[in-house]
Amino acid sequence: MLLDQVRAWCSDSRTKVTIKPVIDLNTQLATDAYAVPDRIREQVVLRDKTCVFPWCTRPARRCDVDHVIPHDPDAEAEGRPQPGPTQTDNLAALCRFHHRLKTHSAWRYEMVAPGIYEWTSPHGYRYRRDRDGTTAIDDARPPDRPDVVRIPRPRRR
Repeated sequence: MLLDQVRAWCSDSRTKVTIKPVIDLNTQLATDAYAVPDRIREQVVLRDKTCVFPWCTRPARRCDVDHVIPHDPDAEAEGRPQPGPTQTDNLAALCRFHHRLKTHSAWRYEMVAPGIYEWTSPHGYRYRRDRDGTTAIDDARPPDRPDVVRIPRPRRR
């Protein structure tokens, strides 16, 4: 941005200028606290873009930020390393519904690379969620139910 452009904006009393720092999506941000600071939340929102649950399209700005590996509040007091640190490679955007579903059901997931998640359903179906959407990982039979044939859900665009 040119200095003359900024000067012109600031000379008009009706102009509101907001300056935000650049957030590098390739840099890992972290904090020792459980609560997710605004800068880390913004990085997760920019990286994930939507809720990372399979086929969900809710914008990440309207989502919770979830610890993929749960944060242990007693770890520090007991002298153990934190299993679920508050850092960008352990955080994901989940809408409130899917956050609760993950927390209170047998759905599980892991981040296999920044912004790429592998989900396992309660019935053993596995899905990969990335920037391109959701794809089934396994063949049509879950590992614990060889008699069941799954018909893959069509991809949303």
